[in-house]
Amino acid sequence: MFLSGKRIMALIVLFPLLLSVAGCAAETVVDGKDGAEGGAVYELTLAHFQPATHPVETVLIQGWIEAVAEATGGRVRITSFPGGTLLSGTEIFEGVVDGAADIGHSVYAYTRGRFPVIETFLTPGIPYSNAKVSDWVAMEGIKRLDPDELKEVKHLFTFSAGRGDLMTQMPIRTLEDLKGVEIGATAVQFADALRLLGAESAVFTMPEQYEAVARGLTQGVLGPMEVLRSFRIAEVVGHVTQTPSLYNQLLFMVMNLETWSSLPPDIQQIIEEVTADYYKEVVAGFYDRLNEEVLGWIEQEKLGIEIITLSPEEKSRWLGLLAPLLAVQVANLEANGFPGGDIMRTIQELTEKYNRLYGDQ
Repeated sequence: MFLSGKRIMALIVLFPLLLSVAGCAAETVVDGKDGAEGGAVYELTLAHFQPATHPVETVLIQGWIEAVAEATGGRVRITSFPGGTLLSGTEIFEGVVDGAADIGHSVYAYTRGRFPVIETFLTPGIPYSNAKVSDWVAMEGIKRLDPDELKEVKHLFTFSAGRGDLMTQMPIRTLEDLKGVEIGATAVQFADALRLLGAESAVFTMPEQYEAVARGLTQGVLGPMEVLRSFRIAEVVGHVTQTPSLYNQLLFMVMNLETWSSLPPDIQQIIEEVTADYYKEVVAGFYDRLNEEVLGWIEQEKLGIEIITLSPEEKSRWLGLLAPLLAVQVANLEANGFPGGDIMRTIQELTEKYNRLYGDQ
């Protein structure tokens, strides 16, 4: 693997810290003067790919870090490393498993095939009404299904990026407009869906999407509305088509098992309790709020980006073409020894439940 000069410099800066914390929580003993309630202080690292200015870092992650610190009386101190400075988005899950970071936040789909059960939640055609619905479907679904793919880490929470829209250099109002257009996707499932609709598609992580459009490799991006601002996609597109059930990206927050085991039982209980409360109050529906804010930002900044809403008839055409993907996912699961039908039924039942509860929010 070749490292850029920028990555090498980041590693040089971080190396002394990594030696002290990798693999398990760094433990020091302090007194109450530092805000701790006496006893050991556990210093943890958190790696993620979001830009340092992204609200997931500045609001969601920093807010959770503060909530954990306050609830533990300063005994747990978490340092966040955004923007892939510690591990890239595709490296984060395995990096947490191996102990290169204590905690990691990234996207399940960035590690294709690593999460066969959880990837089922991403299947285009499942009718999540919004991010909050998808958030709770994922959290309850993971609890019910208890997939082996998460047994190597301590699962803290999972949340959704919300509805994915087509952000393109030309207006897309019908399937005919989409034919042959190259769209960047962040998961193979979404690329497959775009091809069913007649588009061409290539898979890139979200940090790679801007460059792909700018260099002419793609003509647009499939993703949540907020990436227009946070990943600067608004600079390279002029139209947004709001799409039905085409995209559901799930993101994780997980902890290294050795790190988790090194924490005293009382600290573990506090972290679980404060995280559950924080999920209800802040995380659930977080991307719904981000996406709504970006709509206001487009108007305020007078960016001239056209927002296109498909007609009911056109939406039905798109959904009809996506329907076979559900059966394909079930067949893929069963071919690999999983109870595909049961998994899909669980997700569909939970989607109906949470659409009733939160679908109009």
